[in-house]
Amino acid sequence: MKRSVRQFAWLLTAAAGLGALALGRPAAEPAAAASPQVAPSPVLQMIGLAAPVGDNTEAPLPDAPQLSRWMEQREFAQAVLALQRAPLDADTREQLLQQLLARWAEAAPEQAARWALATPGQAHLLAPLHDRWLQQDARSATVFAGSLPAGAERQALLEEALLRWTAQDGPAARDWLRSYAPQPELDEAIARHASGDELARHAPYEAMDLVARIATPERRWQAWQALARSLHDIEPERVASLLARAPGLLPADRARLLAELT
Repeated sequence: MKRSVRQFAWLLTAAAGLGALALGRPAAEPAAAASPQVAPSPVLQMIGLAAPVGDNTEAPLPDAPQLSRWMEQREFAQAVLALQRAPLDADTREQLLQQLLARWAEAAPEQAARWALATPGQAHLLAPLHDRWLQQDARSATVFAGSLPAGAERQALLEEALLRWTAQDGPAARDWLRSYAPQPELDEAIARHASGDELARHAPYEAMDLVARIATPERRWQAWQALARSLHDIEPERVASLLARAPGLLPADRARLLAELT
């Protein structure tokens, strides 16, 4: 079994760039690969792509592993389902599955995410696929999360996407946020980003503009309090003048914030 697992892991790597592989032979030896005297590879038997054969049974060897073909042709869903049916221990299956998901997320992340959403029993794969998508293209992953129907899943993915995107490319993420009307599901990510030390220190006016866009009044006030504390910690003598230019902050609220800092 260990040998089969190593062979399968090698297939995952090779299929990404080496083309169809003849089982057990270099690609330069097609005659051996096509020989009807060779039994199906243990790898194919392991993942259910070929029926097991006895020691004295002869069966034709496929011209290339079906799994490799699926990956080359971007039929990743077929490969995932085959791996999930493979008779492997849970840790090994999970390790190989993550390798396969990484390749799918790299090649076609939106296809992967929508497949996980639409296929019964596969919703648990959406989060790891989306996580890998965020590593490659945070903007597209965030836009995708924002396009999902309202609900806990959308909320969780959108918050994580915005937190990651603002950390990777704050200006681009803030431009995207400003293109939308205030939305409660964006509040938490906006509040965390806007009241953090980095933005308050380097772009305080942008931080205040973001806080003003928080939709929920209670969460917006909490963000104003956190931002005021950050500004005070950075440069206490400027807090009053900065808050005087805060959009949407009433004089009474500004006075209240300043009083809390003393």
